Amino acid sequence: MTLVKVCGVNRADDLAVAVEAGADLIGFILVDWSPRAVTREDAAALAEQVPSGVGRVGVFVDEDPATVASIADELALDFVQLHGKESPEVVAAFGGRAIKAHRLPKDGDIYGTTVLLDRHFHSEPTTDELRSHWALAREVGADRRVLLAGALDADNVAQAIQAAQPWAVDGVRGTESAPGVKDHARIRAFVRAAKETTS
Repeated sequence: MTLVKVCGVNRADDLAVAVEAGADLIGFILVDWSPRAVTREDAAALAEQVPSGVGRVGVFVDEDPATVASIADELALDFVQLHGKESPEVVAAFGGRAIKAHRLPKDGDIYGTTVLLDRHFHSEPTTDELRSHWALAREVGADRRVLLAGALDADNVAQAIQAAQPWAVDGVRGTESAPGVKDHARIRAFVRAAKETTS
């Protein structure tokens, strides 16, 4: 069954809605320049509210590995999502907790046991662009776990799951009313659409 991640959570009420809706993974973006950023202190408080059975994911970009490890322990993170130019050696050092993000098609070499596959679509993606992205994700997923990202929302996540057969799907912009501002109706719709497809 495909898991559902709601990422960019930075408020307690958004977390509660995502958990109530049935999200399997909650993502905290620990990158200070992101509009979806949450401070280490606030992330720790939010992480305490994540119930047993729901995974905690910390998102980092080119952070010092020792700092990532420290935050991961403090927040009891199940996964560290590495979105920068982290080397294969750094990724491997985090073992099964590592999710290495790759933005296609510019990232040529895909490495990591669990990978997030994103894509820069410029503006609104075309149907062909989405289908191409999902097809490649399915190929990559033949020998590793794929967390599928990239322009996913309640309207297309079912198609994406059917086409890509990913380990998990990532809801970010598709669960927002503006960058960094979650929309509770969109969170519920995204999780529901994904869950109905995989049930």
